[in-house]
Amino acid sequence: MRKTASLAFSALMLGSLMGVSSGSASAAPQAAQPAATTQNVSASAECVKALDWYTKRSSRYVKVKNSCARTACFSVSIPWRKDPTFSIAANTTKEFRYGGALWRKGTGIKNKSC
Repeated sequence: MRKTASLAFSALMLGSLMGVSSGSASAAPQAAQPAATTQNVSASAECVKALDWYTKRSSRYVKVKNSCARTACFSVSIPWRKDPTFSIAANTTKEFRYGGALWRKGTGIKNKSC
């Protein structure tokens, strides 16, 4: 009797584990949706482009061009420091001060949501 009960319990546990693993397998197609969102973000990131990086009057500047018909937000990537966030109007070119001359030079631009 004990062997039958333990076998039934084992089968029940195995069945519940199979149900959990099949539930996680059904969640996998949902993970593909953020990839499409990432493609949208990278497409909108192409609107903002860094034209020039330079130092002027003890400050670091980046000259940026927005080629989209909407306001875009971005951040300047700086090693070992919190990245400053800026916004630029539609179809404009503008320079932004992101740090002092002794700070590290920016390494790139990341798109942000406004």
